[in-house]
Amino acid sequence: MAFLLRAIGFTESIPGFPYTPCSGSSTTTADTPTITWTMRQGECDESKRSVTIFSVNLADMEPRKRELVRHAMKRAKSLLLPGILRCYGAAEHRDTVYLATEPCEPLSKMKCGQMGSPLATSGDDDDEGEAFNDIVALGLKAVGSAVSALHKNKLIHGNVGRDSVFVISTGEWRLFGLELVSGFDDVGSSYLSYCSLLPAYRRPPETQHTNYESGGKTCAIDSWGLACLIYEVLGVNDQASGKLSQSCSTEDLRSCRTLPRTLQSGFSGLCAVNPKMRHDVDRFLRTSDFIISSDYVQSMQMLDDYSLKDAAERERFMEHLANVVHTFPRDACKHLVLQKLRASFTFGILPGVVDTVVKIAARMPSPEEYATHVSPVIVALFRSKERMVRLRILQHAAELLPQMPPAVVDGEVWSEYASGFESPIAAIREHSARALVPIAPLLTEKRIVNDVPKYIAQLQQDSEGPIRTNATIALCLIADTIPAEYRSKLFAQRFGRMLKDPFAPSRTAALRSFHTTLKHFTAQDIAELVIPGVSPLSMDKVAEVRAVALDVIHAAVSRLDANHREISSSTANEGNVIPPAGVVNNNTNGAGNGVKGSNAALDTQGWGSSGSSSVIQLESTTKGGMENSMPAASKASPFPQKVWGSQSSPSVREDDEESWGEEIQMKPHKLRLHSTATRNGTGAVVPDSLTSDDHPEDKRTLKIRKKGIGASRLS
Repeated sequence: MAFLLRAIGFTESIPGFPYTPCSGSSTTTADTPTITWTMRQGECDESKRSVTIFSVNLADMEPRKRELVRHAMKRAKSLLLPGILRCYGAAEHRDTVYLATEPCEPLSKMKCGQMGSPLATSGDDDDEGEAFNDIVALGLKAVGSAVSALHKNKLIHGNVGRDSVFVISTGEWRLFGLELVSGFDDVGSSYLSYCSLLPAYRRPPETQHTNYESGGKTCAIDSWGLACLIYEVLGVNDQASGKLSQSCSTEDLRSCRTLPRTLQSGFSGLCAVNPKMRHDVDRFLRTSDFIISSDYVQSMQMLDDYSLKDAAERERFMEHLANVVHTFPRDACKHLVLQKLRASFTFGILPGVVDTVVKIAARMPSPEEYATHVSPVIVALFRSKERMVRLRILQHAAELLPQMPPAVVDGEVWSEYASGFESPIAAIREHSARALVPIAPLLTEKRIVNDVPKYIAQLQQDSEGPIRTNATIALCLIADTIPAEYRSKLFAQRFGRMLKDPFAPSRTAALRSFHTTLKHFTAQDIAELVIPGVSPLSMDKVAEVRAVALDVIHAAVSRLDANHREISSSTANEGNVIPPAGVVNNNTNGAGNGVKGSNAALDTQGWGSSGSSSVIQLESTTKGGMENSMPAASKASPFPQKVWGSQSSPSVREDDEESWGEEIQMKPHKLRLHSTATRNGTGAVVPDSLTSDDHPEDKRTLKIRKKGIGASRLS
């Protein structure tokens, strides 16, 4: 490490400069007419804060440039004004000057489409062109504000231009290049001594005269510099910008007509030949349509002044921001807008901010970007105690949650989200049930097995019928995320419970859920649990419930029929060896594929309404019967008994005679064919009527059980 530090001009430690370059970081050269800086990324030794380290070697530099470097270091340490690149520390050691600033990149190294963000922009696309103009407008406002702050402190910058502007990590522009900063009363001795180092077009016309007096409108020097910055950024292309110092003249600057129309008037005022007629920077910021008509610039200003606004102004602004944020530069939304929104949460979160976050999140296709920039904001919104904010974030859960990292959802979002199940507000409970559908795939298996059934059961006891209905449907929609070994038992309990719900849509939802999840039940479960539980609803007083119940019964019986044929086929092939109870048809290509209607689908496209609250619309694709095939499940039921009000029968053995009643003589009737009969078209005899005769010689009797569910047996 010591060798690396020495190779780039650092010793092992620099007194009074606790900053170290990052190993492997590349270097960038910031060429200016006055000083050539070497830039590299570094970090603070104590706080590990990221910085950019500027360095310049004084050994081979002419004396007057050495003075400029030392002057720049002094000004960087002392000037803490808005819009000025913030300097964290500076030192001179062994003929080298070091400056540590906030992370930045030189504006002069970026292409026109990257000034303020890595946005790849071309002038051919109107939307991207407007986004680029917004970036420049905000940058000019930042630089102009820095110059105005200097003027209020009786200082001029004297070196405003593209090579003295740097772009920080949020995409905002910052003014640097402080080597020519001087006081109003010191312009003649300081600025004029070194301004000859600047290109000719960068020097105001009056300063090129030998009889220039500094007692006039001194701030006009920076007005000319701001006009040069506009010309270098918007007036020429990237290829020509590198040759401006050799090819550009004052007349070229003043005659530029390629600027946006809203900037022409303000630009002409900044570069007037007569310094007394030249507009000052503050006037340009207040009157330029290029800046004041930009929604992006005004929104960023409002976010900066958010703490000074009252509640009504904040609410109006958040609603306006949601309507215009889609027009902002994408990377500006990522780096700047979201950051300022999070800062505004300190003063309270308004419901309107959720819509803004949703629109920004929709423009983040990269999972890495989403996790870095959007996820922290979503977590902060879930932590809000404002009920309207909670409701809004739940309403947009399907748009915001799927792209979040599962670890963040399970570890940080779930605990806040789950509190909505116990909210006193019915709308929050309802949308918490709906939000379970997008959030479930991001949860761990432990969370799904332990927590989700508990909250589903809680919602199924809610006083609001639509909430009970939506809880049932939500469980059906997340069926595939539940571990296979828990599905049949959980579904039987949760869906079976709702079959007796007094709210008709809730019973319908339970039936459709059974229909949809029938593939997760074994044949034994269907015979012992599903059919006995569903059958009573075939006599329901509501026609829709009866129809759906019959559909489920038909699908269940088809499953049992397919299972019967599969068992019969396997026993024939295996020497009539009867398989044990619970054998399931696992052959998805066999007779089980003919099961009708067991693959009922859910319509999740919209939300219907019932009463005062809305209910998920759950519709089967089958009509009046079953049309789709359902492969038989392969896993036996984990529980052998029925769960819908069934009672255990007393233990009865086959040889237990006490459980049988007295023998009753049963006289079976014998069918007799009348003498009149006809033949059908196939030649078979078809009787006209059937009668029965008594046959006392048939003495077979039936014994009937006294108790239990026992069947009769012949003797």
